[in-house]
Amino acid sequence: MEETRPFLLDSSILVEDRLHFVTVGAVRTERGWICIDTPADPLHAAWWRQTLQSIAPTPILAVIYTDATRDRVMGTPFLLEWKPALIIAHHHVFDRLRGHGEMGRQQLVDLLISIGQTESAEQLVRAPLMLPNLTFSDRLVLKFGAPTVILEHVGGASPGQIWVRIPEHDVVFVGDAVTLSAHPNLGEADLERWLGQLEQLRAGRVAARIVPGRGPLASPADLAPLLDYLKALMRRIRALAASSRKPELGALINEFMAYFPVPEYERERVQRRIRSALERLLELYAAGKKAQKEKYREKAGVAKLRKKGSASR
Repeated sequence: MEETRPFLLDSSILVEDRLHFVTVGAVRTERGWICIDTPADPLHAAWWRQTLQSIAPTPILAVIYTDATRDRVMGTPFLLEWKPALIIAHHHVFDRLRGHGEMGRQQLVDLLISIGQTESAEQLVRAPLMLPNLTFSDRLVLKFGAPTVILEHVGGASPGQIWVRIPEHDVVFVGDAVTLSAHPNLGEADLERWLGQLEQLRAGRVAARIVPGRGPLASPADLAPLLDYLKALMRRIRALAASSRKPELGALINEFMAYFPVPEYERERVQRRIRSALERLLELYAAGKKAQKEKYREKAGVAKLRKKGSASR
């Protein structure tokens, strides 16, 4: 890794997809670097900082969190060397990290230990959790000289999910809205909203070049496997929610495990994550179905009263 530079998307944009767990990026503006997410492994975060400085010895002006996932936020102190900088995210990400950040840190420490990265795990235990110090609700435009960087809240994959667009270079960083050759995190997903966003990306309405949250640079056509996965999941959830039988989740979990490769050390964790997501989505759709029925009955009752009132006049 030390001998190979990150992928240079354009003269101002770098993408690095060879690190543990996540894909990160950086935009070189006229005044300094804007980093999009941070490497999860402290050693990788330090390497990423050194790499950026070797390309252009300018300050890191801002770090953007595309969501609240532990993999994207825990490396920030090592990237910044504990120096002050803007840390930008949607306001939901701030709330999420403030409430659950320490739990996420411990989960990441355990994961690093499980893959033999004990030195990184020890460093992570001692590091502070760096919360966003600038949050927004809908849209934020960063102008540190060219190129302009636009942050947009999209939700879908998670409540605090944002996209980072650089229109001048026709590129968008989408975080976990797109994961290639990896199972998406469905823990807080709004499936219908997410699918609508992916259809926009696939139609080329957002950008020609898509930087996923996990995996290499993608084109709109590369989103087909993820769309197939989520559409199949939606069909299964709707069918199960409409059925009166108790769902058997074991076979369904195996069905979706087969969509993407899973490293052996992650297999059990991914299975648990899929089960938890299925249970949550089934509960949501069942509740929605019940509310719809109650609304229909209420309307029918009102109509019946009106009819009875008309007949008595």
